[in-house]
Amino acid sequence: MRKYLIIICSVLLASCSEKDFDFPTPGENEEMGSFELTLTGERQTRATSTISKEQADNFLVTIYKGSDVYRQTDLLKNINTRLSAGYGYTINVESCNEATAESSNDGWGEPRYVGTSAPFSVKAGQTTHVSVHCTGTNAGFDVVFDKTFYSYFTGGFQVSVTEGNRSIVFDRITGGLSEGDNIFQISDVAYFNVGETGSRTITYHIHAVSPRKTLDRDVEITLNKGRVSRATISYEMSTFSLSITVDEEELMFDDSLYISDDDIKTDQGDTDMGSNHDGYSDDDTNVDINNYD
Repeated sequence: MRKYLIIICSVLLASCSEKDFDFPTPGENEEMGSFELTLTGERQTRATSTISKEQADNFLVTIYKGSDVYRQTDLLKNINTRLSAGYGYTINVESCNEATAESSNDGWGEPRYVGTSAPFSVKAGQTTHVSVHCTGTNAGFDVVFDKTFYSYFTGGFQVSVTEGNRSIVFDRITGGLSEGDNIFQISDVAYFNVGETGSRTITYHIHAVSPRKTLDRDVEITLNKGRVSRATISYEMSTFSLSITVDEEELMFDDSLYISDDDIKTDQGDTDMGSNHDGYSDDDTNVDINNYD
């Protein structure tokens, strides 16, 4: 059963008399309206990511008119909801940029959610309700060790992914044996950008040591957009053979979050027409969602 994450942010601005939808040149007395933004994301009960208010505050918002950037990218908590009366606007929302999606959390990365609204119009003195549906655009990878693997390789084991300067290691120290289960769950998920193709093949290396033998093996896996691929590794001690099964789960929001008017520090400055899409400052501050109240 699917549920929904809804992030609502609204700032109602002073009314202006309505004339037409033309965009005046900067410096003229513009007829202004405003928009109210709703972000939504479907979720399921597994492979989900909880979004805290602090994390949502740092979502990146860009406003377009047609194919041109009408207002440069800004943080959600600082967005200017005031727009010149007109038509052909769209709003693009990103939870983070691609670089941050792989570099944050000491290189483990984070889920990246992106969405774009349908084109909408703004009328002078009125508030337009705009909805943006966000979906996962990168891919996740994590590892589960079957208890047979954990019991046999008592000298230690790990799975590592190395790409350029990025190195990720899943080992027995990073997780714990789930109570009542016969698996050793690695708690962290590593995230990877997948590009325009929507998929990406990575190679991970399995290293394990037992009193009788040392195991080293490279394994390829193809990761897919919006999904977490979980590799379950088991070992048949009778035949000394390695078995790997892969399960995919959708990468979705978890739980719900409401952002009120008071949560937004609205910039009432002039409209930035013809601005650059790359003109924002990304905030890499780590947020402990367990301390979010």
